[in-house]
Amino acid sequence: MTDKESGFPDINFVDTDTETLVTSLIQSYEMFTGRTLYPADPTRLFILWIADIIIQERVIINESAKQNVPRYAQGKYLDSLAEIFRDTYRLGAKSAKSTFRFYLSKALTVPQMIPQNTRVTLDGKITFETTEDLYIKAGELYGDVAATCQTVGTIGNGFVPGQITQLVDVYPYYEKVENITTSAGGAEEETDEAFYKRMRESMETFSTAGPIGAYEYHAKSASTIIADVKATSPTPGVVDVRVLLQGGKLPDTEILNEVANVLKADDVRPLTDNVKVAAPEAVPYSIDFTYYMWERGENSAEVIAEEVNAAVNKYKQWQSTKMGRDINPSYLISMVMATGVKRVDIRSPFFTTLADNAVAVAEKTIIVNGGIENE
Repeated sequence: MTDKESGFPDINFVDTDTETLVTSLIQSYEMFTGRTLYPADPTRLFILWIADIIIQERVIINESAKQNVPRYAQGKYLDSLAEIFRDTYRLGAKSAKSTFRFYLSKALTVPQMIPQNTRVTLDGKITFETTEDLYIKAGELYGDVAATCQTVGTIGNGFVPGQITQLVDVYPYYEKVENITTSAGGAEEETDEAFYKRMRESMETFSTAGPIGAYEYHAKSASTIIADVKATSPTPGVVDVRVLLQGGKLPDTEILNEVANVLKADDVRPLTDNVKVAAPEAVPYSIDFTYYMWERGENSAEVIAEEVNAAVNKYKQWQSTKMGRDINPSYLISMVMATGVKRVDIRSPFFTTLADNAVAVAEKTIIVNGGIENE
């Protein structure tokens, strides 16, 4: 496994260089027997076979030993090493959540209860169930209640209001049912890389003074789909926490509430802090440029166009996955030039400095093929 954190030296516990081992074995054999081993000597071939087995064993020993070092550890070994950090455990998969509205066919003179675990499905596969009993008051035609997806993970995310409408458990005077918020909050189990990074960040939580790193650590603990967190204090006693999701997505209400609940816990928030959780400020930008190809380039115009589009998409991803990252046209030019084009005439974006709690969001994209130029 590659080093999870740049800046640390790569380490090996045993030597796994085949050439060094073979040389040592042959020299030792010749010293003890007085014989010279030539390349085609059967004994030399036997030694090569022995060396191959020894190297395989050394590789296994090396990898096993590395599982005792957090930055190399994987899976259950990394989970075991987490006990040396403060209250840090791998985040498990979570189910998506949404709010559902249940309708009655007529207003009743007594409250109508819709029991907890009432199920509503999208297609018979993705199903949500209510988390508590819902009481629709006398004289009213509907009531709202929270529900969670029965299948954990991101599969339950992203269903817009009115998309989940098929009732599984029918109740008296049923009229219809629908989700009134976009389903969100579903997450897969935390990856080794993300877990290791959060383990290191957990050291910030030893302070009781409300350091920035502690707020960012606890916010990331809310869900594995959180990619970046920025905590600032615009005024004394106020902590402004901004959350960005994987893929540069802005969080919705479900995720923000989840983060807020984590940060406002008595053992997390200093008593005097007023914590506010929100999405980052979205700073829109457009991409507009013309690229020119070499007269005798190796690739066709179609291949170049595909590679330029891929470079632009990669730039958008890079630009939007971290808060406080300035809008940098120079980086866009370098990525497009790397495809093999001759030059790039860029009209937008312009270099723009972003605040720590802001993120760049791409809007319009215009890519023009300017044709061929000679030297």
